[in-house]
Amino acid sequence: MYYGSGLTSYLRFTRSSPGQWLGSVKVLLGLPGIEFSFPPSVKSFPGMSVLYTASGNLGQIVVDGPTGVTGRNAGQPVLIWVCTGRIQFKNDVFLVRADEPFDLVTDGHSVLTIVQFPESDAARFSSDRSFLESDRQRQQVRSLLEDYNLRSRYFPDYESAVRETRYMLAQLTACLSEPTFQINLPRRRIIDPKIEQAVQFIANNPGWEFNLEDLTRIVHSSERTLYYQMKRYIGMTPYRYYQRCKLLRLRMALLACEGDSPSISWHALEHGLNHLGRLPALYASQFGEKPSETLARRKALLVASERALSMKDGSGTYPGMADGCAAGRRTS
Repeated sequence: MYYGSGLTSYLRFTRSSPGQWLGSVKVLLGLPGIEFSFPPSVKSFPGMSVLYTASGNLGQIVVDGPTGVTGRNAGQPVLIWVCTGRIQFKNDVFLVRADEPFDLVTDGHSVLTIVQFPESDAARFSSDRSFLESDRQRQQVRSLLEDYNLRSRYFPDYESAVRETRYMLAQLTACLSEPTFQINLPRRRIIDPKIEQAVQFIANNPGWEFNLEDLTRIVHSSERTLYYQMKRYIGMTPYRYYQRCKLLRLRMALLACEGDSPSISWHALEHGLNHLGRLPALYASQFGEKPSETLARRKALLVASERALSMKDGSGTYPGMADGCAAGRRTS
């Protein structure tokens, strides 16, 4: 499974060809002018995650080789943070204002976090002001995003993810707008190695059927300790995390569906989700949409991405951009 961060829960498509990948990125970010140049050795690309909120959007792009990225930003100010890898000749965190051109080259495998602020914030980040010029400000932004990236691995549900993301975006906006602003980060807890071992075991063994006694033997812990320590450190009990992993595997399977794929029920049963009557509600609480909506948005994204590669009108938006919105642009 692709477990880059908690944003894995908001994958919008899985590994695809360079063309499909580029078209999908254009649609999901609403950046029709963005272009990527890839080395010939790169034949396919990992998926892209985007979490949409009323306070802004947060996306993650993974590139597997040295990649050039050029284009002109749209109406939303964008902050880019290189959470893995490096960008040539640039700091690892920088701001691209509304309608501003951008040009960067990644060094090898890189994970880029892209923060899109609302269009209403465009004036706040106008060109007559300087941003991210001090080491202190850059370090604050870095710390805020690093903390969010770690905590996002364990957002227990969609509501929590949106709430925590909006809080982080509010702090990020204040940090960029007010040079003296001091971010307020929760105390970072170092996860007990036994808890990390339990988490990794559950995540990486899809064929394992939940058995708390079995899990305690694997990590050498008592049932009571494991139960309460997991709830303390990751906000979920062992069974709740186990269920979350099964739902995530189902989402990955649905995003990979093509043509006459088996039904949602078939995929659910294949991943051990046997209570089909409860499935839509459980799935929606985790991802903010029903399984049928995941399939519909994936299909709409494929159509919109093909348009994005071949059509562009004079205003810089693609005809049928509403399809792109249906493909994933939901705000909360």
